[in-house]
Amino acid sequence: MSPAETPVHAYTRGILTPEAILDSHLCGRILRGKRLEDFRTLTDNPNRKIVFLMGSDGLSLLPGKNGYEQLLTIGYSPAYIEYKVAEGTQFKLVVFPESESARLATWDTILDLVMTTYPDIVPAIERYRKELQEKTFRDIEAQAGYSFLDVEKRGQEDPRFMTYERLLRSPVQLPDLRAFLYHTVQLLELYKGDGFTYTPEGEKGMQEYATLNRSLIDLGEHALIDIDVLLPHTPSSSV
Repeated sequence: MSPAETPVHAYTRGILTPEAILDSHLCGRILRGKRLEDFRTLTDNPNRKIVFLMGSDGLSLLPGKNGYEQLLTIGYSPAYIEYKVAEGTQFKLVVFPESESARLATWDTILDLVMTTYPDIVPAIERYRKELQEKTFRDIEAQAGYSFLDVEKRGQEDPRFMTYERLLRSPVQLPDLRAFLYHTVQLLELYKGDGFTYTPEGEKGMQEYATLNRSLIDLGEHALIDIDVLLPHTPSSSV
């Protein structure tokens, strides 16, 4: 990297070593969408207010991996990737300098951020904070009696898809709250709440940060990198 070249530009060109990336003070996020306008903010969902970022340690793990492996590395489950690819989702990596507003995405951080962003459910968060942290995702999903991912695939046409408005109209019990955190906040199956991502096999991955959604323009210097995601069982000739 030349003295005049910024870390963002150098990362985009793929010339930084993993050690240099760790020292780059960069962060990033893999964006998804179907249209150009879906990549103007940190999420393609206009109703989503909280998003997750990776730090320089996460960015250092991505070079050399294909798109599918990159999604696994940031904490997507194989079933979720297959669902997103099947519906025509495209993926891009946005890279930009570290943000002071990003906080390590532990359970306490996320729940505090949710309470600030959605003040009407503060009593429910306070009531179930301990259970959310101590019970497994599968136990709470079993209590709900349906697959959160199956509902996610159907979208908001399914009345069990827990938007903020539906949560307020619900009994606001533990399964309702966890469904809201899944469908609206995007705390998915593999979220453990210790500030790290995990693979489906339970291996600890990169540090994960949370922040409020914003326009990419507001990030200042940034770069968008296309990610091609080919499912393992998909013949190359079909791409």
